[in-house]
This record gives sequence, C-alpha cells and structure tokens, in this order.
Amino acid sequence: MLKFFTEKSNPDYKNNLFHQVISDLALASLTVQASRLQTQKQEASKLRRRSEMELKKTQSLAKRSTFGLVSLQRRIETSKEKLDDISTVLTQRLAQQESIQRLKVAAEERLKREKDAKEETEQEIEFAQSNEEKQQALSRLHIISEMIDEIVAEIKQRNKMAKKITLALEDFKKSKSRISTKIHKQTQTKPTLQKLIKKSKKASERLAKQITSKTRKEESVGKNIVQIRKKLSEMAAKRKKLAAARLARKRKTASRFIKKKKSQLKTKSKKKKIKFKKKTKSKKKKSKIKKKTKTKRQSRKKTKQLRKKKNRASKKKLKIKSPI
Repeated sequence: MLKFFTEKSNPDYKNNLFHQVISDLALASLTVQASRLQTQKQEASKLRRRSEMELKKTQSLAKRSTFGLVSLQRRIETSKEKLDDISTVLTQRLAQQESIQRLKVAAEERLKREKDAKEETEQEIEFAQSNEEKQQALSRLHIISEMIDEIVAEIKQRNKMAKKITLALEDFKKSKSRISTKIHKQTQTKPTLQKLIKKSKKASERLAKQITSKTRKEESVGKNIVQIRKKLSEMAAKRKKLAAARLARKRKTASRFIKKKKSQLKTKSKKKKIKFKKKTKSKKKKSKIKKKTKTKRQSRKKTKQLRKKKNRASKKKLKIKSPI
C-alpha cells in the first residue's frame, strides 16, 4: 500500500490493486449477504415446517371431529329409533293396563252384584216356607258362590297382570328417560363438534395460505442465494484468472530478472575468466622466473660443490706427494 501512494508506483499496478480492493469488498458483501439469506431461508423453512405440522394437526382434528359428528348422528338416530320402539311398547302396555283396569273394575262390580245376590239368596233361604223354595235358593246360592269364586280368581289374575304391566311400564319409563337424556346430551355435544369442524377448517385454510406464502418466500430466497452463488463463482473465476495473470506476469518478470542475472553473471564470469587468465599468465611468468632462479641457484650450488670437491682432491694429492 505504501508503494501505491508513492509517485514512482506503476499506473497498471495502481489500477490492478484498485480493482482487487473493489472485488474483495464486493466478495465480502456478497458472502455476508449469502450468509444472511441462508439464515433467512433456514428460518423460513422452520416456520414452514411448523405451519405444516399445525396444518396436519388441524386436519386430523377436523377428520376426527367429522367422524365423531357422523358417529354421533348415527347414535342419535339409533337412540331415537329405540325411543320410538319403547314409546310404542309403552303405549301398548298402557293400553293393556287400561283394559285390565277396566276389566278389573267390571269384575269388581260383578263381584259386588253377586255378593248382593248371595246375601238375598241367603235371606231367602232363612225365610223360605217350603223345602222346594229352600232347595231352589240353595242351588242359586251354590251357583252364585261359584261365580264369586270365578270372579275373585279373575280379579287376582288381573291384579297379577296389572303388577307385571306396572313393573314393565316402570322399566320402559326408566329406559325412555335414560335414552332421552342420552339424546339430549348427544344433541348438546353436536353443536360443539360443528364449531370445532368450522374452526379447524378456517385454521387449515389460514395455515394453507401461510404455507404457500412461506414456500414462496423460501423459493425467492433460494433463487437469490443461487444468483449470489453464481456471482461468487464468477468472481472466484475472475480472481483465479487475475491470480493466474499475476503469476504469469510475476513469472515473466522473474524470467526477465533471471535472464538479466544470467547475462550479468555471464559478463562477470567472462571478466573473471579474463582476470583469471591474466593472473594465470602472470603466475606462469613468475613461476618461470622462479624456476630460472632456482635452476641458477642449483647450478651455482653444484658449481660450488664441484669446486669444493676439486679443492679437496687437489689437497689430498698434495699430501700424498709430500712424504716422498
């Protein structure tokens, strides 16, 4: 960045760096936008799933309530049919009771008449003047007593029948009251079920609308995410291209630099070779001079040694000649 603000900086480098900064900022904003949209999509999907679960619950409740209403209607109809049957049987039993009561009343009246006739015949027997009248009265009394016994037996039978009918009527009345209370309760629960069905239908319609709106929102957010991802992929491709171009430029510059260095090194090596050649030549000359000096010294030494040997030999010869 210091290089960017300097006067000696390259304008192409400035433009490239400016475009890079802008692309980085755009990429950062797009990534933030994509993450925000992803969170929005997740929230929308959560809300949609929640509303779908609520819709399923309301639909199941509506189904159960409709099924319950249908079953309740059937139960009401069956109980009404039972009530009609019981009412018909009850009317029949009441009619039987009334007829038995009438027959009983008639039998009691006949019994009263027969008893009165019995009393009269008994009085006739008491006040009979002849045996024939007495026999006639006794035969009549016997017939009347038989009739009284028959009427008493009939009344007893009628009483038994009346008791049975009264017990049956009580049972039928109890069952009728029980069925009627049951029908009353069922008819009271019917409007509550109807209200539940209406409420569940309204709730299901409302939830269906919410689900459609949420799905649309989720789809729109998904489309936006897809577009942003496309942009991000395009920007990434551009960045890759720019990076590749930068690398190519760097490689070119590096290759140029290497070439320059190689040329510089070649020139330096040539100079070094020339210097080395000069040095080797000077060294060779020096070595030759040294060799010459050495050979001269060696020759001098040899000459000196030879002279010494000659002097010694001459001295020995002189010593040998002197005693003679």
